Amino acid sequence: MSNKLDTIRKSRENLRQELESAGAKFTASGICCPFHEDHHPSAGIYQGKDGIFRFKCQASECAFGGDVFDVRARATGKPLAEVLLAAIGNNHQKKQTTQRQSESENKIYHNLDSLRAALPGEVVLQHDYLNPVTGQPDLLVFRCQLNGEKSYRPAYPTKGGFRLAAPPKPWPLYARDAIADSDTVIVVEGEKCCDVLSEYGISATTNAFGAGKAEHADWTPLAGKNLILWPDHDVVGHNHMRQIQTILDTLDPKPRVAWLEPRDLDLQEREDAADFIEQLKTLEKSQTKIETELRQVIGKARPLGPLDKLHQRIKAINAGEYRCIAWPWSMLSNLTKALLPGTITLLAGTVGASKSFMLLQAVLFWLYQREHIAYYVLEGDRPFHLARALAQLSGIAGFTDPDWIKENPLAAQAALIEHTEQLELFAHHLWASDNLGAETLEQLAEWIAQQAKLSRRIICIDPVTAAARTGKPWVVDLAFLKAVKKTAVDYNCSVVLVTHPTKDTAEPNLQNLAGAAAYQRFTDVIITLRNHESQTSCVKTAVGRTEVEHTRTVRIEKARNGSGTGYSLAFSFNTDFLTLTEHGVITKG
Repeated sequence: MSNKLDTIRKSRENLRQELESAGAKFTASGICCPFHEDHHPSAGIYQGKDGIFRFKCQASECAFGGDVFDVRARATGKPLAEVLLAAIGNNHQKKQTTQRQSESENKIYHNLDSLRAALPGEVVLQHDYLNPVTGQPDLLVFRCQLNGEKSYRPAYPTKGGFRLAAPPKPWPLYARDAIADSDTVIVVEGEKCCDVLSEYGISATTNAFGAGKAEHADWTPLAGKNLILWPDHDVVGHNHMRQIQTILDTLDPKPRVAWLEPRDLDLQEREDAADFIEQLKTLEKSQTKIETELRQVIGKARPLGPLDKLHQRIKAINAGEYRCIAWPWSMLSNLTKALLPGTITLLAGTVGASKSFMLLQAVLFWLYQREHIAYYVLEGDRPFHLARALAQLSGIAGFTDPDWIKENPLAAQAALIEHTEQLELFAHHLWASDNLGAETLEQLAEWIAQQAKLSRRIICIDPVTAAARTGKPWVVDLAFLKAVKKTAVDYNCSVVLVTHPTKDTAEPNLQNLAGAAAYQRFTDVIITLRNHESQTSCVKTAVGRTEVEHTRTVRIEKARNGSGTGYSLAFSFNTDFLTLTEHGVITKG
């Protein structure tokens, strides 16, 4: 039985459906955990080395994790053993049911009465998929009720009667007679919604067998028409309509497609077009008033097409789902817009330029802001980087010096106790080559993808140039950057890579970076950090111009918004805190 349970565990879709049943909400930036008040997505799905998909909430107050059965046990309040036994029993029952269904499918029922008599329980509804030419059904879908549980059974006409099975694909659309006579058609999920809309003079259609089956339907009757996609108000419903949208785009002539958003209609979770009409009936509105309100609602549907992604972007910005995360340095943030979703930022510098301290400072800042981070260091072990983090948190650079720790045991212990919580949080988001071993660019690209799937918003590698290359550098660098860029775009995350110039003696610029051509093309922001003797520069700050002494210069070689490209900023390195301070934009005077 364990093999059967593992098969269920190794399906990402099974876990997703279980989470949705528990109340999880899937967004562009992650999953809102159903087991605590999760206003910002803090959870994700990942696949272990054993092939099993698991859920993990990163929120400290929850931290729940597990496979599909763990989620089911948590959601239902049942012991895990009981859930597993029920699953084993269900599998056995399903096997018997499948065997009986197979026998029924091979049998020909000579008339509709004998067909209905073979169905389980009471037939509550019958939906006929009529052929507009012959007037006869190509498909019948029955809703059956037995012992309080509903099921749907398809049948189709064949020589000598009917078969109790789905017809050969592609399956017909529902209400094709109404489609043929209408320029504008509403696409919904389920025959019930179509029937209710038709009562108010509105043509509607759906594919057979609900969400996830759109690819098996024949959508050609909708070519060239005006279409309104009205999804059910849940993640499955939205994904279903997006799948239909993709299919409709292949029709010739192309239909004109618009989107009706359920949340704009004050619909609750999982409600649909039929529920919306039922609400209008509850308000005791007349047939005419309901028809008028429906047409007003349909008239407000948002057109899809070339501007659709822009509409989605604006909506995501207003909802706080698409945002630019700040660095600890305000001017660098404003001039680069580096940490928008879907971006790659390159931080380059020579040996001793403090770029690792700069990134570490940023990581600790982002964690303090409760951002979801993944930070992979390829040089030095975990204790080494935890000591550096403690130095920045405490303002005691001595934590990077074993002699100082030995000479100051009480001070070291006190600082460690004071910052334990921040260090534990940092350690939870820290990976090092000593505990993971992903040393090639191919492995790093896979690690980045894995972290993105876990809804990590910022993913950092320091330094990427320490990774082994398994082929020609210009080939593997290009493949790595393309893979990382695709991950960043697909999962709306930001990737930060630390690198060196090809020669340590040269100041970093666009021409001497390792893998320069690939990095110039596929990165959105390139920041170079240079250390030098203390020098005086005139800088522009938020309160005016002034002269400052500084030991570091940050140059923006390439900016996300373009306007920051070419600017240099004065920074100083604090040798006590091992952190960098931003002074302002360097001007000529």
